[in-house]
Amino acid sequence: MPENVVKNRLCKPIDSLAINREDLLRFLEILQERANAACEMECNHIGSITPAEKLEKSLEDLRSCAPLKLTIVGYDGEELFGLIEEVFNSVSFPAQIKTLYVNSDLMYKARFNYYPRNRFEVFIDFSKPKVLDFSFTPSDATPNDSKFCVEGYDNTWANGVFSEIDNFFAKRCSKLSRIHKNTVYDLIVWTLGIPIGFWTCYKMSPYINDTFSSRLMESALYVYVFFFSLIVLRILFHYFRWLYPKIQYQTSKDRSLLHRGFFYVIATGIIVTFLYDVLSLFFSS
Repeated sequence: MPENVVKNRLCKPIDSLAINREDLLRFLEILQERANAACEMECNHIGSITPAEKLEKSLEDLRSCAPLKLTIVGYDGEELFGLIEEVFNSVSFPAQIKTLYVNSDLMYKARFNYYPRNRFEVFIDFSKPKVLDFSFTPSDATPNDSKFCVEGYDNTWANGVFSEIDNFFAKRCSKLSRIHKNTVYDLIVWTLGIPIGFWTCYKMSPYINDTFSSRLMESALYVYVFFFSLIVLRILFHYFRWLYPKIQYQTSKDRSLLHRGFFYVIATGIIVTFLYDVLSLFFSS
């Protein structure tokens, strides 16, 4: 049977993920099993083209590269690189992970400048969007570079590993990940932001009218109040995205749990007061 000479490459961004330390360790153990299988396939390939006197050393070198080495970066500047067990058992393991990177062909290339026929690469970015970053347009999707790629000359292995990784992430989607998609902010502005902007002007009208006798100053202040309310909405939207990141590393010490209660108190107070005034105005008329 002729050998496959076409490399199959599959890549996919990670759109939503909520994972804790135990699940992350289990995921890496699964990847290690698939890396071991890829290494044995590589050994079979090398065995068919390597002279007998060099075969034993070649196979030993290949199998020494099978253990995965990963890089984990924490929010406090910690950076760990090593085997799965070494990293997860380290006393310096970060309480909050910022990024994780694992590449199955890293050691092959680093030690022997060898490029295996089947490989995978996973990068998970747990960073959160900044609340007061006005350079980022809220109408756009939340930027995140998390993705995984699988490639190989063995289509069965490549498709199998890709599906396994994809299914693992699909079962662990983060809550409210839809808020990180395009145009969500625009929908909120048109359905909620603009009405609340007019309502804010209405609530401020007694103070504005009593403070200024100039129609020009009154009009200018109404415009300012309206747009200021939209800026507050934008900040709250960024804050909500920060509370529910699209890629989330779950820990018992996650400070966002306390922030969520604070956010719900503010949001509930604004919305309930707004609806009460609107309904009161409607029924009174």
